[in-house]
Amino acid sequence: MEVIRGAQVHEFNRYVQRQLEDRVPPEVRLRITHEDSRDNPGLQAADLFSWGIFRKYERGDSAWYEVFRGKVRYEDVYLPAKRK
Repeated sequence: MEVIRGAQVHEFNRYVQRQLEDRVPPEVRLRITHEDSRDNPGLQAADLFSWGIFRKYERGDSAWYEVFRGKVRYEDVYLPAKRK
């Protein structure tokens, strides 16, 4: 698993903020934190679902994704592959 640091964290946070600007009312306060999922059961669950999405797009394996497909409300690719 790749760990993001420094400038990458700032870039990731700005990307998330820009993506949410059109989807979240402006009066909603946004605070992005980065935590270790070993200390947070809710984050462990999010990691599990994220892993399913990763497998779908990066490995072509959608078996786990299909388990929770009906719960997905919005799906977009962060930093899509560049066209050659």
